[in-house]
Amino acid sequence: MQRARELAEHGRYTAAPNPLVGAVVVRDGAVVGEGWHARAGGKHAEVRALESSGPAAQGAELYVSLEPCNHHGKTPPCTETILRTGVARVVVGHLDPNPKMRGRSLELLREAGVEVEVLGDALFERQNEQFAHLMRTGRPFVHVKLATTLDGKIAAPDGESRWVTGEAARRRAHLLRAEAGAVLVGAGTGRLDDPLLTPRDLPEEPPTVTRVVLDPSLTLSVDSKLARTAYSNPVVVFAGEEAGYGRADELRALGVEVVPAPVVEGELDLVFVLEELGRRGIRGVLVEGGGETAGRFVGRGLADKLTLFFAPKLLGAGGVPLVGFFKVASMDEAPRFRVEAVEQVGEDVAVTLYPLKEDLVHRAG
Repeated sequence: MQRARELAEHGRYTAAPNPLVGAVVVRDGAVVGEGWHARAGGKHAEVRALESSGPAAQGAELYVSLEPCNHHGKTPPCTETILRTGVARVVVGHLDPNPKMRGRSLELLREAGVEVEVLGDALFERQNEQFAHLMRTGRPFVHVKLATTLDGKIAAPDGESRWVTGEAARRRAHLLRAEAGAVLVGAGTGRLDDPLLTPRDLPEEPPTVTRVVLDPSLTLSVDSKLARTAYSNPVVVFAGEEAGYGRADELRALGVEVVPAPVVEGELDLVFVLEELGRRGIRGVLVEGGGETAGRFVGRGLADKLTLFFAPKLLGAGGVPLVGFFKVASMDEAPRFRVEAVEQVGEDVAVTLYPLKEDLVHRAG
């Protein structure tokens, strides 16, 4: 099962919006086949592993990190392949969190005489935290990524933010875009930085990433990189319901999708935004900027994970703060996080954090 989990990691930056899955076929104590799910529309891990094992799959054991599918999508059901090849035993790391699944594949296999074991190991669910979150909540998993100086500044006083961190950290950010399948910025970042927001210079061709802009007043320029590349890479702009329609028509003519969104207390309704992205099957959103946008997700309890890249630099009294929007009156009100990992990335340090669950529930509610 450890090997199956390792194989699943091969799809980390190519499988979105599908889950990561790895599979191993074992016959008489020896591995005879392996496979993983590389990208949406491609063969599933179980099929690749069983095909690589050939006739040895008859009477063998199949170890798979996630429950096999039993429905027709872009590929046939994996359960059909498992039964056709004569596998005797299936060991699953975790049930599929999709409400349409949740063990139904395993019931079919048991009814057909296949021995089934479910480990229910939390490590396997953590590996698919984005997919599991979408299946359970209908909203994509929100991963906030920020590049900051040691004193918590994401830009110089004049707004310049290129480049806070070094090349290795920027390359990691491109991987995080590919993993999530969608990247989100606020209107200010869209105007000031004119970003492209696509994953680039990666070892393997990533899936198409949806670029999302929160733009209440619909200020995105028709000459921006986002607008000029909308036909090749999707761009979704959430604008206030009262935003000017003339600009919306111009952007739509370039391939930009403009979605009217309700405004709550002067700001776009982030729950509406996430639910709309969830309806599109987007499993994860990487929130890249700026500090006000990141602060809104954190302050409203909608951030599921944070990655902070600390550069060995200081900006002193000036500069744009790491997060904005929300204020706390005392230390007791401050959102709290659990440090998951600390890693040196080139010349910078990456800190991965998860909100404490009790704080997340309180702030979201």
